[in-house]
Amino acid sequence: MDSIVKDLLAARGIALTPSEIYGSHGFSCLGVAERVPELSQEITSQVFVWHVSDDLFPVTVSEVERWIVDAPSGKHWILSEREFDSSLIADSHSIEAVVWGPKRMATWIGESVLSGDLDTFLNTNRQNEPAKHEDLEDQEQPSEVTLRPLVELSKWLEQRGWEGVRTSPVLLSARLWSISGNLIGPDGQSESGSWQIIEDPWTTSFHILDIEHALDKSPSLRTLSPPSGWLARQDSMPEDMLKLADQRRQGSRETNDDEVSSIMLEWWRLDHSSAKGEFSQLTIPGWIVYPDGAEARLLHGRNGRVYEID
Repeated sequence: MDSIVKDLLAARGIALTPSEIYGSHGFSCLGVAERVPELSQEITSQVFVWHVSDDLFPVTVSEVERWIVDAPSGKHWILSEREFDSSLIADSHSIEAVVWGPKRMATWIGESVLSGDLDTFLNTNRQNEPAKHEDLEDQEQPSEVTLRPLVELSKWLEQRGWEGVRTSPVLLSARLWSISGNLIGPDGQSESGSWQIIEDPWTTSFHILDIEHALDKSPSLRTLSPPSGWLARQDSMPEDMLKLADQRRQGSRETNDDEVSSIMLEWWRLDHSSAKGEFSQLTIPGWIVYPDGAEARLLHGRNGRVYEID
């Protein structure tokens, strides 16, 4: 896990320089950072970055006391996958520490995975590696499209008073339709075209795909199936879906009696009888949110709405 955390730090622009201290009783020193944007209001100078690996039991008082003895004077950022009571680190003139426990870490990692920061960084680092036979085989397979989240998880949680609750990133199953057909102009002109339309069964809606809203690579996360099935079939595509292909275009220029000219807009509408469609897998980012004392809920990463989990 140390290497993943280092990759995540690098993806966030946090450069680490090696430290002479490598570890202390479960605390692994990843290096020294000149700046940490995530802690800009808490730590503004050079900081030692530590990682505490996952375990069934919380960090104990004795472990913290031994770390304090070994840790150099200065500022410290502790990323802990174990439950960690930050009050165990007593106020000190020589050591100043900020602790991120497993909930905060899970939120941070989940946001980075869904936003594509971590995958983009890893892919960039692998560009200079020689291609393996398995990689070439993977390139022949059509890649799944995953949309970028529009919800900023930390702010969404803060607005509801849920700061620090446990979250888990997931993908919501949807479809990407490739539609082709003929557009018919106002004077009966015909023109062929093609469109990519998102079928979102979670919101029971359709949208035109903006490719800039897609991640470079789909992350490997648990994918949830829609609760109420699909909205469209290849032999029966809904009108709400097909009308997204309609276009308003500039028509001919017209001049009125006052010699004021204007350009009228004209509708080009899809001939539904000519429409053909095929679909492929598309996923939408989301999170399972675990509020304290309440049932887990599913947060849609595009519209910010919450859905029940079956």
